[in-house]
Amino acid sequence: MKIRHERPMANLSLQVRAPLRLTLSDDSVVEITEWSLDGVHYPKELDVFPKEAMLTIPFQGVMITFPVSFAAKPTGRFLAFEGLSGRERETLAIFYRSLLSGRMASTEDVITSLDTPVDLVPMGETEEEKVEGSVGTPPRAFRAALNVGIYLVLGALVFWTLGASAYGKLSGVDIQNARIEATMVEHAAPNAAYVKKILVTPGDRVRRGDMLVWLSTPEGEAALTDVRARIALLEDRLLDAEARRVSIETRWASARELFLAAFRLNADETGEELRAAALAFDAGLVEPAAALLEVRTSADREVDTLSDELRRLRRDRGRLRDTSDALHIIAEDDGIIRDVSVLKGQFVARGAHVSQLEADVARHARGWVDHEMAAAFHPGMEVRVAVNTGTGAQILKGKISQITAGIDPELSPDFGMLVSVAFSDLDAEATRQTLPHLMPVELRAKRGWAQNISQKVSSWRATLGM
Repeated sequence: MKIRHERPMANLSLQVRAPLRLTLSDDSVVEITEWSLDGVHYPKELDVFPKEAMLTIPFQGVMITFPVSFAAKPTGRFLAFEGLSGRERETLAIFYRSLLSGRMASTEDVITSLDTPVDLVPMGETEEEKVEGSVGTPPRAFRAALNVGIYLVLGALVFWTLGASAYGKLSGVDIQNARIEATMVEHAAPNAAYVKKILVTPGDRVRRGDMLVWLSTPEGEAALTDVRARIALLEDRLLDAEARRVSIETRWASARELFLAAFRLNADETGEELRAAALAFDAGLVEPAAALLEVRTSADREVDTLSDELRRLRRDRGRLRDTSDALHIIAEDDGIIRDVSVLKGQFVARGAHVSQLEADVARHARGWVDHEMAAAFHPGMEVRVAVNTGTGAQILKGKISQITAGIDPELSPDFGMLVSVAFSDLDAEATRQTLPHLMPVELRAKRGWAQNISQKVSSWRATLGM
């Protein structure tokens, strides 16, 4: 026996109280108030535990959503996460650690980022210093006018030559290799099969669970047809056997009644003797019960045998139908069909691409930033998006919706931060019409102090009616 001691890891066991939302397969939303990196505490008023759901983190007006799966057996009301990817776990860990450290807090139904105020140090002159400084100096009005003139001239020179460029460099950070991305769902063949029917065309809007392409195999179709034919034959035979059994039961009842009637006429019977005669007839100890009993037993045996065989064939039919249905290409999300890459009658190998669906969510911009700039970015940060839609350059407003660490060969071969930007002023349909998939864009994130200045300027303009 080997005994190993490991220190406890508190950040993997503590539960935090902060709002999360689970969107279940039937589109119902469950509010989660207690969770950790291991899983969530399911509300007591709900009895059905989900196996899969969409996890939503409400952060300052931005909904960060990704799919999650739960372990098959919950521990009490606790549902453990299962199969989280590195990016999804890192995203959850950002909020989890920030809540534990106090950099974030739960406010009503959202998670917010806390700013720590800094006390200002008074820098004004004392009365004595003001008196000393005014001895032997020119009049205050002259000095003020001279200083204002000098500052205006220098300010104009610096601003128009270097100020704009310097401010742009200092106030923002470029997000490199950025492009527009649509959330694409790829559908591949689960097994080798032939295309029997194509039920959609590019541009069709579908719902999750809709059948897109009907795939089948000759062996599966033949087996299912054979089972159905055998079921139909057995059903006919069972009907005939049940009709024969009903006929025999009728004959049995008539013969029994005649026997008991004759017994009553020919014997000075008592109640006990009549019951004994009835039992003897039912046991086949008298004629004509003996011959009818054998026929009746044979009919019952035939009906039971055919019923058992029919149940077995129906189970086989259900199994074959499930196997056949598993080959079909089913929409994994709501959205719009963008591509169907197979033809009717075509043979497709296992794992071959069949169709592509764009999920019914807004398109977003995505880019790469060096990992050394991690402290300069946070979700909710304003981003200036410059795109060229064919009619000229256009500036859009955006906010960082998600930050993950990793490598994406399509953006950069180096390790860094993968930044997703959501468009503030465009809905899902507007992004599809305005922003083509994989179109290059220019992303520039505003630093915190520059963002505050922009907000103050906008407030002043609104106050002045500009």
